[in-house]
Amino acid sequence: MTDHFLDLPDAAVIATDQLLDTKELVAELVHAKAMGAIYGPAGTGKTFAVDRALADVTQRNVLTTTFRARPTTRYVRHELYRILGLGIAPPASPVETDLLLKQALGERRWLLVIDEAQWLNRECLEYLRYLHDDRTSTFAMLLVGGAGCYEVIRREPMLDSRLYAHLRFAPLSPDEVAVVIPLFHPIYRDADLRVIALVDDVCAHGNFRNWALFTLHAHLVMQRGGITAFTEEVARNVFGRFGGDRAA
Repeated sequence: MTDHFLDLPDAAVIATDQLLDTKELVAELVHAKAMGAIYGPAGTGKTFAVDRALADVTQRNVLTTTFRARPTTRYVRHELYRILGLGIAPPASPVETDLLLKQALGERRWLLVIDEAQWLNRECLEYLRYLHDDRTSTFAMLLVGGAGCYEVIRREPMLDSRLYAHLRFAPLSPDEVAVVIPLFHPIYRDADLRVIALVDDVCAHGNFRNWALFTLHAHLVMQRGGITAFTEEVARNVFGRFGGDRAA
């Protein structure tokens, strides 16, 4: 299991610059007990890279959560209480809850990973910074977000100024596609690079998630047809399965 989109069979883990940079950033955040951010368009491999990096961290020290639909500070407080294993219902008093959170967050060198960080508002981000700034704090924090995450962070100077580092994910360039995709899946190993470029231009656009989805369809087409080589004919048969701008 490689945790690729839709559990794509036989897909390889490619040591791209972004994946290696993510591993380095996570290790450095844990060592420095610092805050960092990873952001970029959907499907560019952020979550995959973070999951790979977390495999190198002692799992008992990792806290992960996802906030969606613009959570309130109260919700963030309750969620941290839950994932720290302090119980389901925190005390009615926010002050008492914060004291318990600070105590728990200071007991171990935690790494707190927050996905979909672009949904956090100013109050939520300020609250997380407040917990991290506490003198008893020993936890590192990684904010992971899609479109708009960088803008959300930059709007909060007190948080932005405290970031140890941030890493931006972007789609693969055409040159990167030519190097990475033949290694990504066995069907592309001996494929014509012009056909790979055609797929990228028509529907993948350097996006790993798009490539995984296309590859799954192509793999099924080849299996059902008893086809052993990935060709332009196979690619064009798969194009018909894609809608919207991916197969314009």
